[in-house]
Order: sequence, then C-alpha cells, then structure tokens
Amino acid sequence: MRKATPVRSSALCVVLALVCGFVCLAWGSSNVFALSVVPGVSNAAFNGRILVKPPCKVRNSVARTGSKSMKRRGAKVVPCSKESRPCAKRKAVRVPAPQNLVGCLKGKIIYPGVVHKTYRGLLSINVIDVDMVNASTVVRPVLAAHVGNRLSGVNNQARQMRALAAVNANYFKKDGTPLGTLILNREWVAGPLYNRVSMGITHCGFVRVDRVNLHGIAETSNPAVSRIWVNNVNQPRRTGSKLIAYTRHWGSCIRMAYAGCLVAVNSNGVVADTGVREMGIPWGGYVLSDRKDSAISYLQKGDQVKLSWQTTPDTWRDVVSAVSGGPLLIKEGKLFVDLQGESFGKAWAGRHITARTGAGVTWDNHLLLVTVEGPHTLWDLAKLMDKLGAADALNLDGGGSTTMVVNGRTVTRNANSCQRCVANSLAVFATSPAISSPVISPVVSLSRDSLADTP
Repeated sequence: MRKATPVRSSALCVVLALVCGFVCLAWGSSNVFALSVVPGVSNAAFNGRILVKPPCKVRNSVARTGSKSMKRRGAKVVPCSKESRPCAKRKAVRVPAPQNLVGCLKGKIIYPGVVHKTYRGLLSINVIDVDMVNASTVVRPVLAAHVGNRLSGVNNQARQMRALAAVNANYFKKDGTPLGTLILNREWVAGPLYNRVSMGITHCGFVRVDRVNLHGIAETSNPAVSRIWVNNVNQPRRTGSKLIAYTRHWGSCIRMAYAGCLVAVNSNGVVADTGVREMGIPWGGYVLSDRKDSAISYLQKGDQVKLSWQTTPDTWRDVVSAVSGGPLLIKEGKLFVDLQGESFGKAWAGRHITARTGAGVTWDNHLLLVTVEGPHTLWDLAKLMDKLGAADALNLDGGGSTTMVVNGRTVTRNANSCQRCVANSLAVFATSPAISSPVISPVVSLSRDSLADTP
C-alpha cells in the first residue's frame, strides 16, 4: 500500500493565503496594520511583509483600533514622528508666579515721577510707581458720589476727575456703602471696620500703612451726660458697634431696624431733633444713633454738643487721605498675611480669586499700586509686593472690582467688558483737583487741634 502525501495541508495553506490577500485588499493598508497590532497577533504572522510604524494619531475618529466605527468612518492613520509619541498626554501649561515676573515688567513714564509698568502673558500685571517725594502729584480717594449709597466704574471716576491713574480701593456693600477707613481732605467719610488695615497719605506725601482705631468724644451742655463716647462714623450697625455718628456721606437720613435712640445735631452743634427709628441728617451736621437706654437718650432739643475725633496710632494725626482693604500683606519689610486677625476666611487667599489689587510703599516712599490677573494666590501678591520693594503693603478689594485706569484708558483685562461699579477709587493727580462736592460737617473732620488731646 502506498503512503498518503500531505496534499491537503498544502492546499489548505494556499487557500488561507488567498483569503488573507482578498481581505487585505478589501480593508486597505490601514486596517492591515490594525490586524498587526491586535493583541496576540505579531507581524511575523504575516511573513514579515507588513512593516508599518505605530500610529501617532487617528484623524476623524476616536474609536479603538480595529473597531467597526473606525472601519465605517474610514479613519486615516498618520505615522508618528520623534516629536510625538503614541498615548502621550498633553502637559498642563504651568502659569508662572507673579513674583517671578518682576524682571519682565516693561516701564513707561506717564508723568514725571510716575511710571506705569506692565507684563502681558498668562498673567496680566500692572504697576503704578509714584515717587511721593519728588513728583508733583497728589494722591487721594475719589468717591462714586457725594453720598455713600452710589456706585460707578473706576474708569468713570478717573475720567471725570482727570486723574493720571486710578485703581479700585475699599470694599463696599451692594448699596454702595464703603466699608472700612475712608478719609478725604481730613474728613472721615467712613470709619474703621473689623480692625482691618488702612493706608493713609499725609499732607507732605508720606504714606502710612497701619491698623487704625477711631473714636469720638462728644461734650455736651447737659449735666446728666456731659461727656459721651462715640464708637465710629458712617458704618453699618452691628453687634458691638454701639454709638455711631452718621453724616451726609451716609445719605439723607438714617433708619434703624429696631426702636432705638436717634439725636440730630445741626451745623451749629445744637440738638435739633430726637427720634427712635428714622431721622433726617442735617446738612453740615450729623445724627447720633444708639440703643434705647444709651447716654444720648438724655439729650434734649437745644442742648449744645461738640464732637471731636481721635485716632491711633499717633502717626495718623496728619493724615489727610486714606483708604482701606485687607488683609495686611507686608509689615516692616516682612511677609505678614493675617487673615484671622482681620476677619477674613481662609478661602480669601485661594487661587479661585483670579484678580487682585494691592497697594504699598517702599522704604524710600514710592507709592505702589498693583493689579494681578490670572491664576495666583494672596501669598503670590504679597511676594510680588515684596519683590517690588514694598516695606509695607495691603490687599484692596479684588475679584470683579479689580480695575486700573491710566491716562483715561483701562489697562486691566476688563477694558472691553462691563466693569463692576465700585464705591470709590484711589487716584493719582498731576495737581490737586478741585473738590466738586461740598465740604461736609467740620465737626467730623480731622484737625490737629481736635486730635491734640488723645487720651
């Protein structure tokens, strides 16, 4: 009997080879590669004839290799280069810290002794540097309106007063009430709040950064209450605030949420009226507000009242203009961010606040007004102020309020958008501007005589 030859096995191999060839022609070269990279199947299975580079990216498809959706969409496979690798993840763009960009700031003189420095990139930084010793300039707050319940944009405030430059300043309530220290031409527009830091400017141009305390002493002709302690001026009533004086900067009247005691004193220092819930504020005068059993409840119409204000520290006796914010950033050349001490939450320092405004003074009395926009923290702002040479610095209102205007043009990122209206700004003037609003109540304005006898 003859032995059988392995014809069947050879024929089977030929058939399989033909089938594979037809399949390859039908799918195309890209899908042949797809077969070659299927797990468990190597290029050797195709007799070494398919030498294809691994794909870099798949165009017009995000389907898995060899999936039906890829076949249906006809995705194109592009060979990768040395610069790109398969499955490589895109690296997140690293935003530089603002304090590391001080050397990249570009400066431009906008007035003798006043320089505007900028940086544009992933961060936007603006710095106004004012030589308070040699420059013929005046720096003072600008109010949105004469009364404290109005708001307007920093650009409008700067343009109306023809300021060289301006930035937003105090925190404020939605109704326009400025929060914290605000002094204009020696007059207390608003008193300190929460022991927060303030920045004051003296008549000679020296800049002070301190936590300021204010209280008033009212001396009366009524023997029952010859001397009354006044806690604050033009600030919202809150727990522990006690006796508050309100001037026309607060508004035309004062309303209390509960029955208390209100005493109106006219411009001549004479008690004009008393009430319990609502009282009109006399022009040039003020209204004292407190609880029912307060010492002012003994005052009657016709009584004489003389109110004077005292501040601490003593270096603030000659301050003529001031704004406030918080928290403190630098104290005597050292980083000093005290959130808890100024009643700020920890979130105040986070990166979710992408715009901040700061102010400070250098050792040689240069005023620094700074805005930072982009991802950064409150500590980054403090370090930036330190790199700029600040000896003392504070944070001002920020977020949507952050705005800087230079020569009538908004230089912050909100230049082409609707700017948030604010209660006041801090502006730099080439010369002392004319005061457009009338001077209010001389009894609540700072004077060296009234502050001479600080207890």
